[in-house]
Amino acid sequence: MGLGMRMDLLQGKRKQPFPRFWQDSSGNIAILFGLAIIPVLIAIGTAIDYTRVTNVRTKLDGAADMATLASVSKSAAPFTTTPTPAGVKNHFNAIASAIPSFAPSDVQVNVVPGVTAVSVTLNYTGKVQTVFGGIIGVNSVTIGGTATAKASAPPYVNFYLLLDNSPSMGLGATPADISRLQSLTPDQCAFACHEHSFNSKGNITGDNLNDYYHIAKNNGVTTRIDVLRTATQQLTQTAATSAVMASQFGMAVYTFSDTFQTVAPLSTKMSTVSSNAAAIDLAYAYYDQRDAQTSFDTALRSVNAIMPDPGDGSSPTSPREFLFLVTDGIEDAPAGGNSGSGDPPDKPTSYLPPNSQPNLSNSLTGNVNSGRLIDLIKASAGSMCDTIKKRGTAPNQIKIAVLYTPYQPVTNNGFYNTWVAPYNGSPVNPNDPTDPGSNQIGQALKNCASPGFYYQVTPTTGISEAMQRLFMGAVNLVQLTN
Repeated sequence: MGLGMRMDLLQGKRKQPFPRFWQDSSGNIAILFGLAIIPVLIAIGTAIDYTRVTNVRTKLDGAADMATLASVSKSAAPFTTTPTPAGVKNHFNAIASAIPSFAPSDVQVNVVPGVTAVSVTLNYTGKVQTVFGGIIGVNSVTIGGTATAKASAPPYVNFYLLLDNSPSMGLGATPADISRLQSLTPDQCAFACHEHSFNSKGNITGDNLNDYYHIAKNNGVTTRIDVLRTATQQLTQTAATSAVMASQFGMAVYTFSDTFQTVAPLSTKMSTVSSNAAAIDLAYAYYDQRDAQTSFDTALRSVNAIMPDPGDGSSPTSPREFLFLVTDGIEDAPAGGNSGSGDPPDKPTSYLPPNSQPNLSNSLTGNVNSGRLIDLIKASAGSMCDTIKKRGTAPNQIKIAVLYTPYQPVTNNGFYNTWVAPYNGSPVNPNDPTDPGSNQIGQALKNCASPGFYYQVTPTTGISEAMQRLFMGAVNLVQLTN
């Protein structure tokens, strides 16, 4: 054997073990995987613990919210019984004790009472036990949170209801009522005109039991004044059940045509207001049938003289003031010489209180004739709508809420076609009770109303529901601004 061959054999023997070592890598992979999996497992465990801690914190934040909110909620009788720190803390601990793995270390509650508001703040800290954190020496995680609840004192609010009871409110309440009344009257009249009986000297002797008002009554025809009467009484019930404090709401009821009547003076006893509201009825037509019996000027000036300057709603002696105007929106006003004391108030009957004030003097110019004006309510600068809304200091000025009972078209009536139809040519939006569309009557009334307080009766929203919504909107507005 030559030397070269021996060297090759020796080299082959030296090289042979090393390739086998590197080629057999199963043991090395296991070692490397074992080393690599440790931080992965730690990361997974940490993620699981983090998720658990986050869930616990979310539940604790909810518990803190529940404890503070309950302490200032209506059920907790705010401003009658001031929330106590111990009570709030106990409420929180009762909920927190049912949350696994949490151990509270400190719970602090701060109650700030006040005449017009109360504030409750809860701060908590504690530890959440970990599941995998112990691997790296972290057996628990400290967490904390804060919850604050505030409540304004229930507001004291006076509501002044100014209701249109002019002869046009004797219109049938629905198209079916209109058709029914027209079928019952010899001249197919859609209005339930209310008339006195008179002697030969023109003096009132009683009610004309054969007028269209009584025809409607005797035949079950519902008029808009009937619906308004019922809606007003229902509103007093809402006010009574919504109050959370004695004498929280006051209410007064007035009706107007060309004169102004007090139906129910301001009272916090809603049962009394409701009883008086039963007297809401249609104004009588005059002996000479001259019409001109809807004066916004008379109505707004009269109620403005009654309403005091508004307060901030913080006490019975400082109530906020809301004026509710309910009308079909057409002014049929006496003008010029017919608008002063020459129009005396109607004499009272057994169920209708006397007019408290005759027409106020004005310088209106008639358009039907020299003594009669068909027009819309005015809301421009200097108008009574504008004057009333400016009374008081922001944000506590008097608010005007307007409910429009859309004027139903009476197309077989020549006077309507000539004088009213031009204002009532387009219907209000039937799908949105706050949108008068291009209806000029509704637009004028919305301009008179305070922002957000115009509402109109629609096929799906009756007078009662609309008044309820305006009432709750008024109460909620006061609570938000206090």
